[in-house]
Amino acid sequence: MNDSNDKKTTDKQTDSKRNKVVKSPEKTPTSSDNECLCPCQKYIGGEFSVGCDQCEKFWHYGCVGLKGLTEEMGRLLENWLCPDCYKSPHSYKENGNEENKALREIIKEELQMFAPKLTSSLNDVINGSTEKTVNKAVHLYSEVTAKSQKKVIEDLSTAQASENVISKVQTKMHTDAYERNLRKLNLCVLKVPESKKATSKQRQEDDAKFCLETLKIEKKDFISCHRAGKPDPEKPDYCRPLIIKTADEESVNFYSNHGKGWKESSYWINLDLCRADREIRFLARKERKKRLDGATKKNVLNNP
Repeated sequence: MNDSNDKKTTDKQTDSKRNKVVKSPEKTPTSSDNECLCPCQKYIGGEFSVGCDQCEKFWHYGCVGLKGLTEEMGRLLENWLCPDCYKSPHSYKENGNEENKALREIIKEELQMFAPKLTSSLNDVINGSTEKTVNKAVHLYSEVTAKSQKKVIEDLSTAQASENVISKVQTKMHTDAYERNLRKLNLCVLKVPESKKATSKQRQEDDAKFCLETLKIEKKDFISCHRAGKPDPEKPDYCRPLIIKTADEESVNFYSNHGKGWKESSYWINLDLCRADREIRFLARKERKKRLDGATKKNVLNNP
């Protein structure tokens, strides 16, 4: 008897599991969509459906996220609940719902209070304040644009000025380098009286004689000489610098005492410097004189 009862129970459970999953027949010309058991109301031929253990509705595997399961897998599901019957443990409680309802009511009341003000503002804009709003916006935009344009112009001016300065400096450096190259074999003697002879050839001969005899420059080191600049009729007593071209740099260094200057017969023989180098030497002498004057004053104060 017990074995018979157990067999009946097993058969009943097997029948229950067998009936839990059904398969939609393949659609034929005589089939209709009304034959679908799933709440989606779509007929899918050959699709498996699983039954809910509570409401006994059948749902397509694909509609409840079980797509990919076989018929046997579906029959193994126990206490399966459909989306309509399943309640999440994370669902809100009744008091939470009441609080949400109260909050929604408060928001609704505030919106109702705000609606007239919003309508009034829109009416003001429509009735004439549009022009003021647009003018204000244009004015603000103009200010921003003006400031931006001013900054751009200033930046461009600075950049252009920098480019001009750089260009001038580069030009000056090239000019100075060119002048140095032209003068590297030259000597310069100041305050040499100029010849009063009629022709320039005769005056050049007198200057060459002065270089060889008075300045004691050897003939093998001497190439030529000339006067720098043009004569000034308003300054008849002014003597233009005498420029002497030598044979090589060794001669230049020798007769100029390596650039320090050499005094011969009361005349100083110096290098023929370009303007930039002359200014540098002038500033150096000025600074040296300033230091010497400061040292002299300090000695006087310390030794009254």
